Amino acid sequence: MSQRPELDVQRIIDDAPFSTLQRTSIAMVMLISMFIGFDALVMAITAPSIAADWGTSTAGLTPAIVASLVGMIIGSALLAPRADRYGRRPVLIWGVVLFGIMTLAVVAVNDLEQMFVLRFIAGIGLGAVLPSTFAYGAEFAPKRRRATVVTIVGATSAGGGFLGSLLATAIEPAFGWRSVFVLGGALPLVLVPAFLRWLPETIQFLTLAGKADRARTMLRSIDPRAVSSVDGGLFMSDHRDGGKPSVKLLFAKQLAPVTVLLSIVFFSAVLLILFLMSWIPSVLTDAGMSTGHAVAASAVCNLGAMFGGITIGMAADRSERPWRMLSVCFATAAVAIVVTALSLGSVVALMISVFVVGAFAIGTQICVNAVAAAFYPSWLRATGMGVLSGFDRVGSVAGPAIGGALLAAHVPAKSIFLLAVIPAIIASVAIGSVGLYTSRRRRREVAEVQAPQLSGITNGPTG
Repeated sequence: MSQRPELDVQRIIDDAPFSTLQRTSIAMVMLISMFIGFDALVMAITAPSIAADWGTSTAGLTPAIVASLVGMIIGSALLAPRADRYGRRPVLIWGVVLFGIMTLAVVAVNDLEQMFVLRFIAGIGLGAVLPSTFAYGAEFAPKRRRATVVTIVGATSAGGGFLGSLLATAIEPAFGWRSVFVLGGALPLVLVPAFLRWLPETIQFLTLAGKADRARTMLRSIDPRAVSSVDGGLFMSDHRDGGKPSVKLLFAKQLAPVTVLLSIVFFSAVLLILFLMSWIPSVLTDAGMSTGHAVAASAVCNLGAMFGGITIGMAADRSERPWRMLSVCFATAAVAIVVTALSLGSVVALMISVFVVGAFAIGTQICVNAVAAAFYPSWLRATGMGVLSGFDRVGSVAGPAIGGALLAAHVPAKSIFLLAVIPAIIASVAIGSVGLYTSRRRRREVAEVQAPQLSGITNGPTG
């Protein structure tokens, strides 16, 4: 009897055409990413109106804003890794339900303490979902488009914040700040039935979980030519036998150096991004620029991020050495920040420079998510992205805090921008070091494979 053919799941997905199933699944996760972007900014959008309604200052709402960020750190570290044990789909859907309900419940709060609790729990849901969206996108995308797809998923989050701001501007004057929370909470909850219908589990997880029939059916939908009607066995070439996914494994053996370096990249890059995005309008206003121009500069920076992220993601898919390319991009961001510091007297030059800053600082970080997700094996991917997302949330807390302290100390605008060069350079060096390490490891692996073959070769006949 002939043995059943063995099918490499990842190779089939890597080489498959971009099927309807893949497009639909990625569209669903993009919707979730859009809601994340809106919910992450909902406090910033409504803070002035809440402060006026409750008779406090905007600064007095800082605990509620920070509570969401702290919740995201906890959700990223503790809940996102559960996607490697229980599946991407349940973590994504239950995370959406959690932050949707907690956001909607804000309509009933009357004080800061209640707001603090609800935003903290909503942050936990956001933290669980955010890294899982990157893992999900990476697993459904074919290799030739993986960085582009994951980058678009990240850019969709920024788009959600932008669209949410527009909607809030339209409804808040008429219906009050609570209506914004209704919108941010109700929309994802209304779409939960659609997620249950069109957000399938990833084929990689189904294979590792022993659900071969379901995995084979999905593979056949993606590429019928690669999967015949014969019930061939399925395997994952990056599967690790024995043990369960855990954070400890990220810091063991060959994964440890890259995990440490990527943690530095995520922390530094998001510290830089939040440092700039939180305080660009205030810094430019203090430098003598009009409020309109200062706000426009912030919008231009976001616009640069969207264009830069997608462009860099497409370039990463074509690059043989994406780590080196991303290092150059962060270095370009550092140069653009210096140019911004020197362009405070010219509105045109400033707008150009902040566009480049957005493209190469924020856009590069969005693409780093794609390349990092591809680095980790499928059975440990959600755990890896969850831990890295936890580090970037720490950076998201540190960035605005540092910027606020510098503004309170009346540090000149030029000096504040020049200080932002430091995290950009750190991110550039760290991501470049990832590339050096992975290249050396690959050369060692090739040498180890060739060594047994070379050992049998002699210099000539003997005897």
